[in-house]
Amino acid sequence: METYAERLESSLSKQIRVELTERDMDQADLARGIGIEPATLNRYIKGHRSMPLPTFFKVAETLAVSPHILLQRAEARVSE
Repeated sequence: METYAERLESSLSKQIRVELTERDMDQADLARGIGIEPATLNRYIKGHRSMPLPTFFKVAETLAVSPHILLQRAEARVSE
């Protein structure tokens, strides 16, 4: 059984994809914006690696959404 943290991490990945779509961006755009390799970002989004907190803050900044709101939106997906 998945833990709450695992479900939240998965929901955060989904929410990041939604935010990208809403901004007509792709993962390569986001990776450039936060200064990491696209393959690294892809591993975070696919759940192969956990996203470090500093990277999460850069993601939120690049998407022009507060980290709190991004996490809140992801948390709302946990129960879906």
